[in-house]
Amino acid sequence: MKVALVLGLAFIGLFAIWRFFWFFRDPERIAPPGDDVLSPADGFVIYVHPIRAGEVPIAMKGRRSIRLEELLGISGTPADGFLIGIYMSVFDVHVNRSPIRGIVGRRRHLQGRRNRTMGRMFANLLIGRRPYAENSRHLVENERNTVVIEGDGLVAAVTQIADAWANRIVCRLAEGDRVERGERIGLIRMGSQVDVFLAGSDRVAITPVCRERQHVRAGESVLARVDRRGEALSGAAPRGASGEAPRDPNLGT
Repeated sequence: MKVALVLGLAFIGLFAIWRFFWFFRDPERIAPPGDDVLSPADGFVIYVHPIRAGEVPIAMKGRRSIRLEELLGISGTPADGFLIGIYMSVFDVHVNRSPIRGIVGRRRHLQGRRNRTMGRMFANLLIGRRPYAENSRHLVENERNTVVIEGDGLVAAVTQIADAWANRIVCRLAEGDRVERGERIGLIRMGSQVDVFLAGSDRVAITPVCRERQHVRAGESVLARVDRRGEALSGAAPRGASGEAPRDPNLGT
C-alpha cells in the first residue's frame, strides 16, 4: 500500500514537473551566420512540397490537393514557392522563432471549426508510412495563426496549427513589427504543428535542404538556402530543358 502511494505521488510529481516546467522550457539559441532560412519550430519535418499555382500536393477527402490559402488561413501570398511542415511532439521545445529577418506584413488568427487530433500523422511518422500527412484533416480544420514576414527579396509565412490537446496559440507579433532571424515570435501549448511557406523573387532563389523525418531546432537548423545571385525566379526550383523541376537529393521522397 505504501509502495503504491509513493509511486503514485512520484508519478504526479514527475507529471507536474513535465507539464508546468519542462514543457515550457525556453533554451537560448544561436542562429548560424548568413541569411539562410531557419526552422521556426523544434520537431520532425513531415513534408517538403514545391507549391505551384497555390496548390498543396496533399490528398484529403477525395481531393488530390488542397489550396495553399486553406492551410495558411490567409490569402494573397505568392502562388509559387515551397511549403515545409514541422510536427512538434510533447517532448519538443514549443517556443517558435522567426525563420528570416523582415517586417510583419500581415497576421491572421483563424479559430477553425474544431481541433482534430494529429495522432494519425504522428503514427505515420513513427512507422515511416508516407505520405505522413495524407488525409490529415487538422491541416484545414484546426485553429491556426499565420504571420507573413516580408524580407529582402523573399517572403516567409509561418503558420502555427493547434492540436486537439493544445491549450492556446501564442503569437507576440503585430503587423508592422520588425523581427530578426531566429527571434522568438510565440509558442503553442502541448503537441502541435508549424508550417512555413517560402517564396523568393526575381533576385532571390530558395532551395530547401531539409528532408522528411529530419529533427530540426528552432532558430538553429537551416531549412532552405538563400541564393541572392538571381539564378531562379519566384523561389521556384530551376527547370531543365524538359520543363520539369529537378529533384533535390536532400528532399524526402
